[in-house]
Amino acid sequence: MEQRFPFLHALQDFSLERGRSRSFLIFLSLSFIFWLTTKFSNQYTEILPLEVSFNEYPAGVVPTSDTSSEIQLTLTASGFQLFFYKILGTKLVLDSRKGAFDDGIATLSLELSQQEIQDQLFGSLVINSIFPNTVSFEYTQLSNKRLAVALQNNLDLSAGFGISEPLQFIPDSINVIGASIILDALKEVYLNTEQKSKIKKSFTDQFKLVNPLSNQLEFSESTVTLKAIVDRFSETSLKVPIRLLNVPDSIALKLFPADVEVVFSASLSKIKTIDANDFVISSDFNNLRKEDLKMNLQLIQAPDLLQNIRWSPKEVEYLIRK
Repeated sequence: MEQRFPFLHALQDFSLERGRSRSFLIFLSLSFIFWLTTKFSNQYTEILPLEVSFNEYPAGVVPTSDTSSEIQLTLTASGFQLFFYKILGTKLVLDSRKGAFDDGIATLSLELSQQEIQDQLFGSLVINSIFPNTVSFEYTQLSNKRLAVALQNNLDLSAGFGISEPLQFIPDSINVIGASIILDALKEVYLNTEQKSKIKKSFTDQFKLVNPLSNQLEFSESTVTLKAIVDRFSETSLKVPIRLLNVPDSIALKLFPADVEVVFSASLSKIKTIDANDFVISSDFNNLRKEDLKMNLQLIQAPDLLQNIRWSPKEVEYLIRK
């Protein structure tokens, strides 16, 4: 029988050998798992680097530098816990209100925050030491400033039209909260009126305020009402005498010509009320140099809300008599 079926005997021997190998592998795997579990269950003391940052600040405090810092914790924990932190890492977020704030530098003792750190760590590990024991960041104190409201750009008016009365902003100023170093550089807040174009009629509309640093500045209002009186404008001209300034009493100064033509546009409702006395075109004797053959003229005064003001000539000849 054995001689008739040698293949069956070989197959039986192979099956027995394969079964022994499988049993060995299972035993080896179970032994490794048992060893690994025992090893990771043991307690170890190691230094673990972690990142610390802040998410709470005292009222009116704004960080001006990166608040994150790297610290080193000396921990006693199981191998599983240490493996977890080394592979996945963690970021501690602390309450800065326990710190000391003085002259733009915030300093926080991590010993005072040890329980807060402990609460954010996984499992019942023990914190042996923290290095460094303090962290710091720069900050500024928030201030409050009242700023006037103004237009960011001139209104887009249709040709032949203009603003005939002073613009009215409601409210005309707002409170702005932010770092004093930023507020000191701000003089006004502006309305965005870009959506209004080719204006021909008076209007009263609300417009958004432009916040140049929305993540650092807080406005008491987000919109402001603008009232604008729009009228058709017409052009006219007037002869305006030149006023001489700072001429010594010891000399007589004569100009050629003695007046200039001022051309301007004004609203139809006001153009007839404007006369030469509303303008001041002057020349300052103190600005005259010996080599100058002519005196320059400047517009010192003109009525509000006029458009396209120009005058001719821009300079005049002169004669001095002593």
